[in-house]
Amino acid sequence: MKVRFVSAFFAVILIYTLISSDLVFAQPQQIKIPVLVYHYFAKDQKEAQDYNSSTVVDIQNFEGQMEYLYKNNFKILTMEELYKFLKGEYTPPKKSVVITMDDGYKNNITLAYPILKKYRFRACIFVIGKFLISKNFSNEFEYLSFEDTLKYTDVFEFGSHTYDMHRLLNGMPILLQANMLDIIFDFVNNQMLINSPYFAYPFGAYDERVIEVLRSFNYKLAFTTKKGYVTSSTDPYEVPRFTISQKTTFDQFVKIVNGEYPDIYVHNPSHKTSKEKQSVKTLTEKKTKQNLLQKRG
Repeated sequence: MKVRFVSAFFAVILIYTLISSDLVFAQPQQIKIPVLVYHYFAKDQKEAQDYNSSTVVDIQNFEGQMEYLYKNNFKILTMEELYKFLKGEYTPPKKSVVITMDDGYKNNITLAYPILKKYRFRACIFVIGKFLISKNFSNEFEYLSFEDTLKYTDVFEFGSHTYDMHRLLNGMPILLQANMLDIIFDFVNNQMLINSPYFAYPFGAYDERVIEVLRSFNYKLAFTTKKGYVTSSTDPYEVPRFTISQKTTFDQFVKIVNGEYPDIYVHNPSHKTSKEKQSVKTLTEKKTKQNLLQKRG
């Protein structure tokens, strides 16, 4: 009797082990979603080379990238679909990508829009509110108008890049230096123009105060400039993105969208960007923008 009991006991253990192993191996691979961010589009390779910037991509390269996504059956997620994924309310296909654009340059419409429309893709442009309604100076970029945000909604949705805090003061993003009242006032102004629950941090800079304001305004997602993939554990207020530029090779692009790029940034709930790290980053971005302004002027 004792022998039978021991045999039965070990049989149960063996069966449980085999079932558990099957369950482990049967678990689906973690979904990794790349969020791409573009800025300024050049009409051809020569113009892009003249800019020599880390935020420019020529439109021929862009079309090649979009064609690759289309031919390989990638799903282009909307902001709402990405948000629902993070809430656990939606399971996207493994081959999913999000397309974003920062600053709101006019060539997002004149150059990128026809290509996105051709492939029936959606994208989100994070606009600087002040530039939607103000005249551009002769040595500045040409930005989208408020009318553009109403006209091109068949392809684009529009998020916030602040109203007037996409600026640097002493090499540091103004958003990190402003007091809470100024930040709130800026957000109110921008929401009067762009009533969107999606936000991109200017220069990728943020701190706990900014996140607190975003929460109070019921923003759903906020995008950084950290490299990395969005997973089910990503903080909605610290969404990483891959910057795509003229320096991004096609092979690199393919690796990024297929989840094969080294995942540099892994979300840590205790992690917050330090001002010291941001100052180095923003100085680089400032130099890039100055180069572009000189080329345009």
